[in-house]
Amino acid sequence: MAATFQFSESNTVAETVTDGISNLNMGSNDSINLNTSTYPIIVGQNSFSKYLRAKFSSTFTEISNMKFWKSVGTLVTGETIKAAANVAFATPSQTGTGDSDIPTTEGTALAIQAADGSSTIVAVGYTKYIRLQLNTTGSSPSGAVNQKTYTMQWDEV
Repeated sequence: MAATFQFSESNTVAETVTDGISNLNMGSNDSINLNTSTYPIIVGQNSFSKYLRAKFSSTFTEISNMKFWKSVGTLVTGETIKAAANVAFATPSQTGTGDSDIPTTEGTALAIQAADGSSTIVAVGYTKYIRLQLNTTGSSPSGAVNQKTYTMQWDEV
């Protein structure tokens, strides 16, 4: 039988975990499945940071070689997406994270660790956190940005 995968997002000061999120929209609020029309990012500001984890369940022997990157979607003028792997959870905020630009190829993808810091998951559980944040500048156009696709890849035994 194959592993079941879902993204989980952590929010709020006390860390509320939601498994199986339906979107990864970034905006001016710390919430899951965010509606960007309700919580737009003001030009020149940042989105709230997002703390994601992959959760693997069902029956499997081992998950390894976990990678994460932005695989599809063009950035608009003045827009960057920052990303870091294997970070600790912190209360999401709009303060710049100082992370690097998100990788855009499998060859430069973020290497993701299991929650225990190892390179493999051998029982139902989570990975370490992936932190994402969308940054804009004064030259960014107002309105919706282009849709992006993020890829999480792994090997399964």
